[in-house]
Amino acid sequence: MLNSKLLTCFLAVVTHRTLTAAADELCITQPALSKSLRKLEEQLGVPLFKRTAAGMVPTAYGATLAHRARLIQLESQRAHDEILSMKDGGVGMLNVGAGPLWSVHLLPDVVAELAQTHPSLRVRVVPGVLSTLLPQLLRGELDIICAALDFPDHDDIEKEYLIDSSHVFLAHRSHPLHQADEVSDVELSRCRFVGPHNDYAVLERMKRYFALRGLDTPGFAAEADSLEILLSLVATGQFVATQSHQVLPHARKLGIDVLPTAQGIWRFRGGLARRRHPVALPLIDLFGDCMRRHVAARESSGGL
Repeated sequence: MLNSKLLTCFLAVVTHRTLTAAADELCITQPALSKSLRKLEEQLGVPLFKRTAAGMVPTAYGATLAHRARLIQLESQRAHDEILSMKDGGVGMLNVGAGPLWSVHLLPDVVAELAQTHPSLRVRVVPGVLSTLLPQLLRGELDIICAALDFPDHDDIEKEYLIDSSHVFLAHRSHPLHQADEVSDVELSRCRFVGPHNDYAVLERMKRYFALRGLDTPGFAAEADSLEILLSLVATGQFVATQSHQVLPHARKLGIDVLPTAQGIWRFRGGLARRRHPVALPLIDLFGDCMRRHVAARESSGGL
């Protein structure tokens, strides 16, 4: 078992890259810090740092330890916070990452039910796309994410498939393309698109879609982190976007509808992703159970 104080010393050096700055942060002497690092290296039997002109740089062993040690610190702080919350009558804090479609589909109802059935539970919803949510999950900043599952398998992550989704082209009903009986791919390629910021997966799929048809990819004229902002831009009648078909009920309230194209763009599987844990985590299980009930209810009513 690694000593938490030694890990704290180790992480301080990883952060500052110098013994002097790390020792100052920890309010200990430099020799005491060096002694702690040596002790940790002796315990593990591997070198954790190499000295360079840029300072103390973690070795491959050190980088691996740094990743795990940060998770240990984060989980330790979270456990402390949850226990304090429980002492005050609460049940803890749940950090949920949400892709665009989930922000208007299923997730609001799940959070509303949890607020009713567990009023002392605090839920923090972090919007984003897969390329921003997945790193936060791996770093331990998020407990679970609702997102597309078409990313490579990872030893530390377990996926749970819940829904199928298909992307469609959207525009406001005042957009000129809505006047056509059928929109061609050439016409689409000439449009000004808006899309989620840093959503490399969507960009790659768009490139593939247009490349297969011998066309240049339009690219994004504007990007935003929020689905609401993206839909507000589309609602001006100046832009086209691609979004999951589950977003349609919300988009239609803003006068936005599917463009009459010959075919859809792509399909993907969506669901939950969480870090693997050796023991069950009640709050994450509670959230998963609630989400599954709402998916089942939507399936039975034909509204999924």
